[in-house]
Amino acid sequence: MTEDGKSDKKKAGTYHHGNLRTALILETEQMLTANELDNITLHELGKRLGVARSAPYRHFASKNELLCEVATRAFTRLTEQDRAIRLETTLNPIERVRKLAHHYYHFAINNPDYYRLMYRENLVGDNASAELTAAREENFAEFVWLLEECQQAGLIETADLETQALFCWAPFHGICSLIIDQHLPEEMFTSTLDWHIDAVLRGLGFKHQ
Repeated sequence: MTEDGKSDKKKAGTYHHGNLRTALILETEQMLTANELDNITLHELGKRLGVARSAPYRHFASKNELLCEVATRAFTRLTEQDRAIRLETTLNPIERVRKLAHHYYHFAINNPDYYRLMYRENLVGDNASAELTAAREENFAEFVWLLEECQQAGLIETADLETQALFCWAPFHGICSLIIDQHLPEEMFTSTLDWHIDAVLRGLGFKHQ
């Protein structure tokens, strides 16, 4: 309140947000999980946060730049969880591959809006920020390093690691995308997840001992 007893609340569009960059990201994440991706614009976000129309542009030049940041954060969270699995020394490398595959699948199925965004068509190649590209590569590297351990332990064939990692990732990414977009019933794959993991491992030359 002001000294004369009138409200000191500023008019909509003139409010100065203390940490607007973070607020924009969090509001975008809320809209994303509410299935409002198509409604996300910097203008709409500014309106929801009660800031000047031009304020969001001081932090993000475009919607694409903002979505790249949200996708980068999602990849970072996934990578941190993947790394924790990769470093579980109580499990042998193959057991960690299995656990990582389960985790990747459930991350995608339980976070469909984030997963779609992470691999959104207009957030790849030249449209992706340098940070998003690096986050994707870092996530992929976690699996490459784990397969390297499998090779060193003589558990799978010695071959190009990135090729092997892509061989493992591609079918899981495809199946997750089909389930998320409701082209494949979740129950069908969930009940046979271990069979699919075994099939991929056999393709890498792993033989049950």
